Amino acid sequence: MDVFHTEICDLFGIEYPIILGGMAWAGEANLVAAVSNAGGLGLIGSGNMPDENLKEEIERVRTLTEKPF
Repeated sequence: MDVFHTEICDLFGIEYPIILGGMAWAGEANLVAAVSNAGGLGLIGSGNMPDENLKEEIERVRTLTEKPF
């Protein structure tokens, strides 16, 4: 059994129980995709981000990874 595999991994479909903190304006597409590609869960920091910017970031992440984010 992999010691790094937890219920969180199963819940989010990730390899490691590592979740990127939602850092407003710092958790952007490149960082989110890097964490997701490494096996964790990338989160877009969208605190007070306008809807259009959030939509653009989501689309950018989708071009950089096929993994959950």
